[in-house]
Amino acid sequence: MSDTPNLGLPLIAAAQAQKHVTHNEALDLLDRLVMLTVKSRGLTAPPSGAAAGDRYLVASGATGAWAGQDNTIAVCEGGNWSFLTPKAGWLAYVADETAPAVYTGTYWGSFGRLGIGTSPDSTNQFAAALTAALFTDLGAGLQLKVNKSVPGVTASYLFQTGWSGRAEFGLIGGDDFALKVSADGAAWTEVLRVDRTSGVAAFAKGSARVSCDVFDSSGTWTKPAWARLVTVVCIGGGGGGGSGRTGVAATLRYGGGGGGAGGLVSEQYLADELGATVTCTVGVGGTGAAAVSASTTNGAAGVAGGYTAVSSNGVELLRATGGNPGAGGGTTVGVGGTGGCGASAASNSGGNGDGGAGSPLSTSSAGASAAPGGGGGGGYIDTANATFAGGAGGIGGRSGGPSSQAAGGTGGVAGASGGVGGSKAWTRGMGGGGGGGGSAGKGGNGGVPGGGGGGGGGALNGTASGAGGAGGRGEIRIIAIG
Repeated sequence: MSDTPNLGLPLIAAAQAQKHVTHNEALDLLDRLVMLTVKSRGLTAPPSGAAAGDRYLVASGATGAWAGQDNTIAVCEGGNWSFLTPKAGWLAYVADETAPAVYTGTYWGSFGRLGIGTSPDSTNQFAAALTAALFTDLGAGLQLKVNKSVPGVTASYLFQTGWSGRAEFGLIGGDDFALKVSADGAAWTEVLRVDRTSGVAAFAKGSARVSCDVFDSSGTWTKPAWARLVTVVCIGGGGGGGSGRTGVAATLRYGGGGGGAGGLVSEQYLADELGATVTCTVGVGGTGAAAVSASTTNGAAGVAGGYTAVSSNGVELLRATGGNPGAGGGTTVGVGGTGGCGASAASNSGGNGDGGAGSPLSTSSAGASAAPGGGGGGGYIDTANATFAGGAGGIGGRSGGPSSQAAGGTGGVAGASGGVGGSKAWTRGMGGGGGGGGSAGKGGNGGVPGGGGGGGGGALNGTASGAGGAGGRGEIRIIAIG
């Protein structure tokens, strides 16, 4: 064997004369091949001005002094060229591309697979295990391109946890831009799709972010950074019911009036109109009047419900007043309390102390349809000593369907207490009014939020009259939309 099998270096034969010639020839070949750097791989003819030692990968279709030397390594030797035939797997650094090239056995190509810190495979021909990566431009901007060959395939970015997909965006199975997410890597939910022709974006799950915070006691609301619109709803506390009168037989002994419902007011603000926080003051329900045990004594009025308000940056923005209390019963009827005030109209009133119903009694009766219900009036005893039942409490949130309404408390029969008003049936529902007590019966408490307390019934001397029911507390709801 006169040459080495891989690089073709000449070997010195035993007892060879002029050994230095063979040795120097081998060194020259090593100088041409080891740490191979070529000027270019795009030329088909020798360049002018080539210096001794310059090397080129001859492109296909070579002419002139390079004719017939496609894919060989051309080495400039003064005014002449020598050529080295590569073998599959040889590497060369191409200076004008600042990139390596590999000889496949038929042509000089780019690397088919590359792994950095990990091994590539037939699917992931480029693979890297890194803690961070940086792409920076050279002064004229930077653009990353992800190309696909035909419309029906995918060109996307896939994000995984433990090799299980969680989010993907790009051209997923088509040419419209899409974004989808997954909880398990198997079932995927599309979030966004942008039509490539019209530019119209479709959000499969809706585009707005919404939160609803409910305050049933005073506190501070912090505005979310993403909020754009904020709706505030204030509901005042319900008024307490009045108590009934005591008196001798054959006289009128009226019950106390039902408490009025808390006021309802709503307003929408631009998020920028509000400070970082909003102070929330939630009104308490008014206390019902105590029962009267002294003979021949008029009943007492209940206590008004507390107001509910919000303020920001020291400015009160919105206020719903509490429901007014029911009057105490006497020889004249105890008048039901009027409802608290909202933005434009009063809330629902309590019933009078002659068994009057709180407003609204039904879905078709008059009253503030979206507001809490007023308390029912207490029952009474007439001059013939006949006893009468208390009035029913008003419906809370009458404008909604039956399942979203809060029922008013039932009116108590003679000697029985009125029923408690129903509390809200859903997050943004209203409380029903408490039922009025029958003669000598206690009024029912109003439901939350804002229901008026029922009035207590009148009684014969020697028996305590009915106490008024307490009003339901107020509430604040703040809905942020982003």
